Amino acid sequence: MIHAAALAGFSALLGGVIALAAQRRPALLERTRTFAFAAAAGVVAFHLLPEVLPSQGLSGLLWMAAGFALPWALESFARVLGPRVLRGRGLSTLRVSAEVGFAALIFHSVVEGLALVAALAQPGGKLDLQIAIVAHHAPLTAAVVLPFLDVAGPRAAAIRALLIGAAGVGGAVLSGALPGLAEGEVLQAATAVTAGVLLHVVADEIRAQRFASPIDRALDFGACLGGLLVAGLGALVHLREQPGPLVELLRIFAGVVLACAPAVLFGSIAFALLASRTRFFRWDAFLLAVVLLGPAAAIAWAGLTLLLSLPVPGFLRARETPRPVFAELVAIVRQRAPSLLTLTVAAAGLEVSMESFPTALVARAALLVVIVLAARLDEAGAIAIAAVLVGKGLDPGIAVALLALGPLTRSAVARAMARRLAVARAILAVEVVVAVGAARLLSGSGALAGAQAAARHALHDVRNAFAAQVTAAPFGVVAATILVAVALATLWSEGVRGWFAPLRHGPRTV
Repeated sequence: MIHAAALAGFSALLGGVIALAAQRRPALLERTRTFAFAAAAGVVAFHLLPEVLPSQGLSGLLWMAAGFALPWALESFARVLGPRVLRGRGLSTLRVSAEVGFAALIFHSVVEGLALVAALAQPGGKLDLQIAIVAHHAPLTAAVVLPFLDVAGPRAAAIRALLIGAAGVGGAVLSGALPGLAEGEVLQAATAVTAGVLLHVVADEIRAQRFASPIDRALDFGACLGGLLVAGLGALVHLREQPGPLVELLRIFAGVVLACAPAVLFGSIAFALLASRTRFFRWDAFLLAVVLLGPAAAIAWAGLTLLLSLPVPGFLRARETPRPVFAELVAIVRQRAPSLLTLTVAAAGLEVSMESFPTALVARAALLVVIVLAARLDEAGAIAIAAVLVGKGLDPGIAVALLALGPLTRSAVARAMARRLAVARAILAVEVVVAVGAARLLSGSGALAGAQAAARHALHDVRNAFAAQVTAAPFGVVAATILVAVALATLWSEGVRGWFAPLRHGPRTV
């Protein structure tokens, strides 16, 4: 317990020191943010996800979603109080946002203290966890403390760092007073919630970046590599002792990428060639649906998508001034690669965590919402998720309807419909009815009877060894290499955190 408390407190204090040092050098502040972003993402990807998904399955994903949404709940509460209480006391919007991030990290620190006691008591797991804690907790504390330097001064920032450290120590002490919290299902849920909170902190660090020189860009990349390296050291140590979960997750992720890459590449090229005529239609999503769900499902999705888009004429309008094909292709990759990457990871996570589509009502409803939210973010990535779920037993008619409805929830489409506010609600209601009717018709007619077999066949190699996957999918390797190369080129121009900006600001037409 003493070791865990000391480790939690030290990592938070180190984060406070990093933040205070960064105040005098803005460039150091930006590098610290990038380091925090990469370290936190690395800990979630290399350490927490492989721990959560195999042991908890779908319930772990739901707990992660709850952890990700927790800061939003705190922020909503703050916004309710803000106009009369917080701003009445002189607190600005930036201060409210900083306090919300601080509250989220306090929660994370308490949970981390609880987990540390149990994890450090296990033989052979100490070094891995110590590296992981120092890797993500110190820069995360710095990232949360940094805003207070601007809005409240060094003293307030130092106090927040001390409180974060005290929260970690308190969690370790609490585990000693209540031993049941440091073991069993409660600890598993706490680990999953912690992963969700960390992902939210990662999302908060996503923002557009500007660089004064190529040296600044190189330093930003160096900070990212440093964060990933420190987080990856723990994963390497863990691989020696328990290689299964992380290797399996990486293997499935690679399998999903190889299955999707050719359709995404050729679809993106088709979009670039036809952008001046059909910018509203996602050719990469259509080709991916053909590959993963079968031609019938792809045609049904395309037809329903076009039908539901008719009330939004601005959504169907082609670009007046087309760009050169290569510039259009680069813009497509720049705008959609972050969403595709995120949703591909989500598809791999669902594949790892589920044997079959759940029968419980809450779990089923949550997964249906996931399809809608994924389609809101990116149609092609959503089809990858839908293919995993259809292969597990989801009705393909329902999947197609939800895939077509998702893009209509985007803010750009909503604004276009809001111009006709008097009929907007009626239009949305009619579109939902049409989508539900289409789902029932497709399911009842048996038109999509082969979708489940197509999904299983397309993804049947994802659990094979890396070498076997590469040998079986040479076109997938070539297509993935090309897409990664273009994405890396845009990464250099946008910066590490700026590259992910489409995730934060929402999708838009390229």
